[in-house]
Amino acid sequence: MRFRGAAAALLVLTAAACDEGPPPEQAPAIKIANPHHDQLMALNPDMQRLGVMRAIRDNGMRCQRVEATRYQEDYRNMALWVALCNDGRHWALFIAPNGDTQVRQCSEMRELGLPQCRPADGTGTAANEGS
Repeated sequence: MRFRGAAAALLVLTAAACDEGPPPEQAPAIKIANPHHDQLMALNPDMQRLGVMRAIRDNGMRCQRVEATRYQEDYRNMALWVALCNDGRHWALFIAPNGDTQVRQCSEMRELGLPQCRPADGTGTAANEGS
């Protein structure tokens, strides 16, 4: 008889655990350190443009000269930079915390479900914001 009583109590407790209670608290957002982004942010505008141009080329894309670049936002633990090349194309550069980079044309961002680029200003200076 004791076994049946214990089994019944366990069954009641298990069923009670299935009831929907209040929603669990949201876990706080964690910002992962991105030293490669921080280093790029600390450079003067000329060196930022040079660094972004190298990343674009290292990803197999063409850009003879970066006219302007700027940090736009964080996206999925990557820093998103936008660059304007002298041929008029805008590029999005994603910098991961481990230093990996990925480049996309801004014109493809919507189709890929990525954040829309806010174009660099084209004045030859970095319009850094929101680091």
